[in-house]
Amino acid sequence: MNSIVPFLLLLDPWFIAPFRWLPSETAGYLLGAAIIALQCIIIGDLSATLVAYLNRGYLRKIQEKMDRNHRLSEQALMQGDKESYKAVNRQGLDAFGYQFSMGAAIFCVSIWPMPFSLAWMNMRFAEAPLEMSIKLPFIGQSVHYFASFLLLYIAVRMSYSFFMARNPWYTGLKNRIAGIA
Repeated sequence: MNSIVPFLLLLDPWFIAPFRWLPSETAGYLLGAAIIALQCIIIGDLSATLVAYLNRGYLRKIQEKMDRNHRLSEQALMQGDKESYKAVNRQGLDAFGYQFSMGAAIFCVSIWPMPFSLAWMNMRFAEAPLEMSIKLPFIGQSVHYFASFLLLYIAVRMSYSFFMARNPWYTGLKNRIAGIA
């Protein structure tokens, strides 16, 4: 059976470096895990953007179908044609389902680096939980690498989304790919 351990060992010097930048072990761990989370988010965002770009024609076609069916259903509703409204609305819901599924698939593409980072963290930190100076309710004073990484990942992802959404070049790029601009 093939293993990813040789690949993880190849990346080990690059991954472990931020953990050693600070003199405090806890601060170094938090910084290193946050940097790995940021790397996952950036690589995932670039991957998702590429997938959306490659599928922009299909995504645009689905959006046009949804818009057309929405206009037709409103016309049928204004004319009082309940049967036409239901038929067109059903087609619009099908198009919405396709768009929702594509959005979910693109989101899955955006998190593909995470399992590799978690595998590396397991290799390095499975036997060394994060020891904290305070006791947290329901958790205690030590946190396993998975929980700490997941919490940091969520916080870094929210911060990344907040800052990138306020970047004109980033929003312009996303809008061009989506066909809005």
